[in-house]
Amino acid sequence: MFNRIRKPAIEASVIIPAFNAATSICACLDALSAQKTDREFEVIVVDDASTDDLSFITTKYADNLRLQLLRLQTNSGPGAARNAGARAAAGEILLFTDADCVPAPDWLEMMLAPMVESAVIGVKGIYQTFQNDLWARLAQLEFEERYEKLASHGEIDFIDTYSGAYRKAAFMAAGGFNPELRQNEDVDLAFRVKETGARFLFAPEAKVAHTHREGWLAYASLKYWRGYWRMRIYRRHLQKAGNDTYTPWTLKVQLVLLVLFPVTLVSKQLRFLWKAGWLGTCIPLARLALPEKPGLAIMTPLFCLVRDLALLAGMATGLAAWWQKSD
Repeated sequence: MFNRIRKPAIEASVIIPAFNAATSICACLDALSAQKTDREFEVIVVDDASTDDLSFITTKYADNLRLQLLRLQTNSGPGAARNAGARAAAGEILLFTDADCVPAPDWLEMMLAPMVESAVIGVKGIYQTFQNDLWARLAQLEFEERYEKLASHGEIDFIDTYSGAYRKAAFMAAGGFNPELRQNEDVDLAFRVKETGARFLFAPEAKVAHTHREGWLAYASLKYWRGYWRMRIYRRHLQKAGNDTYTPWTLKVQLVLLVLFPVTLVSKQLRFLWKAGWLGTCIPLARLALPEKPGLAIMTPLFCLVRDLALLAGMATGLAAWWQKSD
């Protein structure tokens, strides 16, 4: 009698929601095929009712990845797609990234390394970009400022899904992502899991390359909708408004300064103080920009102004929708 050769158990499941991603997902899957690891992992791509065809990936990566392709019948958003992937996952740890992200060769190892501690429930990695576009570079520096804040905390309370990990048991116990949220669903889940006393760690070595939006208008549109959906989050997690490990103090002060700006119209002295305060809040971001390119540092006050106006507009719209529902 011959002994059956058992395949090693799958330790982690990488879940990727995909919507019309046929032109971008191969770079992501190529990077996952090239991971420098001896761990057994699978990749689950969830097609969110795309109009393009992703079926080719099952053949293309058959020899390089344990790959599942799931398809939702109706477009339901990234949260619902990730939930479907989680339900199908065999791994005890769920890793999340996006179809337009390219994980570094050691990404999987760096994400799983903190999980050696059984008390660690979630892990957050980082973005990097290789773009030259001015607004994309500034957006990356914005992330870098946030990463500095995260690194200053022993534990964090926020996990992005572009480079994030959860233990499957905790993820399922929390009910997964809220499918009603088309954005910021990762913020909502992190806050809910954190409320149970879960421990989250920051893993800045776990990097995925991303193509940020280029040009000020595309960036402002992104921030508008971030502000809108963030108000939906604060409706459920009011205690987290302005009180998390991810938002730098500079952004908080800038939003207050913009709200107070009409008061400065009464005198030149107040306008001078306002300008001085605004420029002062831009110094941390400019400090990060200066070693890379002096021109980026000069642009930071304008960048922050566009960002904060877009955020405020989105937040105001979100608040109006909140009050309307409360009536």
